[in-house]
Amino acid sequence: MPLRQTYLSMKKKLPAEAEAVLVIRGRGNDELAPSKELLDEFARLKAEYSPESGYPSAVHYAWDKSNYEQRCLEEIRGSKRSMDRLRELSEKAKRKDIFLICYEGEDKPCHRRLLLQIASQDLGAVVDPTPYVPLCSCSTQDENAE
Repeated sequence: MPLRQTYLSMKKKLPAEAEAVLVIRGRGNDELAPSKELLDEFARLKAEYSPESGYPSAVHYAWDKSNYEQRCLEEIRGSKRSMDRLRELSEKAKRKDIFLICYEGEDKPCHRRLLLQIASQDLGAVVDPTPYVPLCSCSTQDENAE
């Protein structure tokens, strides 16, 4: 089974047997979250965003201007604790579905995709970077029959 990712509002829609791992600072697994310094700079840059900047959103602007991708990759790869935890989750994903979860929706850049990249490239983990789509919308035809 691959190591996967999704965003927080999808958590309740995951398969019952899947394990959700929050990679959000202050919500557990801080070793897999960006540093407070990087998050603070990201928030500051998001607040500075202007549509005239040429970026499609404040998130895209802050991601680029903070050099978020490179810095986050360096933070994770440079931390034994982070790499050990990612290795542990990669091993566990061989037996069950493991989803890395944070806030950003699929249409925005996000560090959980960077975690999958590290797991694949550095640890040889099997990953599935495609967005998670529930098998059903959880409504039934009976509800719509009347």
